This record gives sequence, structure tokens and C-alpha cells, in this order.
Amino acid sequence: MPVPAWPDTVSCFMDAYHIFAWQGFSCEIPADWNLAGHTVAGGVSQARFHDDFSLRLDLEWMEARRPIDADVIRRRYDKIAASMGRAGARAEKIDLMPQGWSAGLYTMPNGMRLAAAFRLAPNSPFFWLARIYFEQAGEHEARRIVRRIADSFKLHQEGLAQWAVYDVAFHLRQEFRLEATSFHAGRKLLVFEWRRRRLYLLFFSLADLLCKDQPMERWCAAYLNNFKALSGVTFTEGRSGELLPSHRWWKLWGNLEPLARGCLRYSAWCRLIPEKNQIFLGVLNYRRPDDLAFLAHGLDPALAPR
Repeated sequence: MPVPAWPDTVSCFMDAYHIFAWQGFSCEIPADWNLAGHTVAGGVSQARFHDDFSLRLDLEWMEARRPIDADVIRRRYDKIAASMGRAGARAEKIDLMPQGWSAGLYTMPNGMRLAAAFRLAPNSPFFWLARIYFEQAGEHEARRIVRRIADSFKLHQEGLAQWAVYDVAFHLRQEFRLEATSFHAGRKLLVFEWRRRRLYLLFFSLADLLCKDQPMERWCAAYLNNFKALSGVTFTEGRSGELLPSHRWWKLWGNLEPLARGCLRYSAWCRLIPEKNQIFLGVLNYRRPDDLAFLAHGLDPALAPR
């Protein structure tokens, strides 16, 4: 009896991709590779991505004030190649890469593969390096994934910056710089700062369950009143997604950080994202009334304060 020909499950699955967008760039990565951690040290940002089993992708990038010396980057890339050579890996160049990209594929004696790719356009202050780990993918599949990541790469230097991670996606003014994140099942938090103003963006899953017995505004107000990052203010529900702040200056003594930044005003609002069954909750800790207008024109219209 002939043995059935099973499909190439790796190839079939790798046809599915999703967008990862972060700090001014975006690219497509395989659908089951998700952010596992990110750090910033010495001006260099790093992000790690895992699937259900192990590490799949390491990203490293930086944006300097002046064009980066290409020779410095190539030396860093050469160190990766040298270490793989010492481990007995077979090295091959990945061709058909977009302009400004270089990539190599390293196959270990046990069949595992590592791809290293970097992007450095001439006279560019932005550098991007990827290390991609393959346990089962064939050589053709590994090359295809590397090219897909490089072909889909975009650098957002004008207009609103795209952000996309997990089930969260939005556009925000580039002046807001990421300060902190907290990702948990059912709740995603991103904290941004601009000239000491602080912006909190929260996304909650299962909106239909959270608001089953109460209006969305009431649920969000209760959440913020127990949100430890905020001090000197309480919130009550308003209408049409608005939350009404009531300042309690004496409560600042438990957290003087807003006072040190000179930001004593709060604005909060919430929106339903029906296509994702999500609640979006935004909070801006600001100084002057025109700060609100600055944000209103710098966030997706569906999410922006009104």
C-alpha cells in the first residue's frame, strides 16, 4: 500500500504572515512569530520573537543622528559569519534581496539553519539587523522567508508612524516615543512620552463580556480609578466614550512623578473596536489645552480624543 504524501506543513503555514510595526518601521513576519521581549540599551533597540516552541527571530536596530558608517555594520555582520564558520556551518549568500540589503544563510551540521540579514541604505542614519532561526524549514523555505521580511520592510519617516503587535494596531505621531509596555492576555498597554507629556494606550479583549452588564464608559472609569500609574485624579463615566476627570491634588503625594514632569491635567476617553471585539482606552497626562489638539490630529481618527 503506498504511503500517502503528506503536505509540507512548514511551507503551508509560512504562507500566513502578519505585520509587526514598531518605533518607525514595519515588516511582515510569519503569523505564529510573536513578540516575546524588547529592550533598549546604549541607543540600540532589540526585540525577540518566539513561536509556540522556541526563539525564531532576533531584531536589532538603531537610528543615529548622522549617517552610519557602513564598514562598522559590515564588521558586525562579519562577526556573525565568523562565529558560524567556527561552528562548522555551511555559508551561502541569499540573492535577490532588495536594494540596501545583504543576507546570508548558514546551515549547521545537524541541519538547523540561521539566516542573518541587515539593511543599511547609503547615507542613512537607520540600521536594522535580523537573525532568523530555522529548525525544520528547508533551504528554499528559509530563503523565501528572509526575502519576504526584507521585501515588506518599510521605514516610516513622514506622517504618522504605524504600530502593530499581537492584535493591536494603530497610527501615532512620530514625536511620541515609546517608554514602556505591558502585554498580558486580554490587556495590552503601551506608554508613550512627548515633551514630558505621557500617553497611555490600552487595548482590552472580549469587549462584549466586559460590557455585558454595564456601559463601556462605566467599566473604563472603574478600571482607571484602580490604575496605579495615575495619581491625583479620579474618573466618572461620561457620554459617547468620554470619561470625566476630577482632580484630587492631595493624592499626588503618593506619586509625585506627574508633578515632577509638570503635567497635572488628564484627559481620558474610550472607544469600541467592534471588528476586533476590543475596548480601546486612552489617557493623556498633559500641561496645556493645545496638547489635546496636538494628539487629536496625531492618532487614528477612530481612536483619537474628540
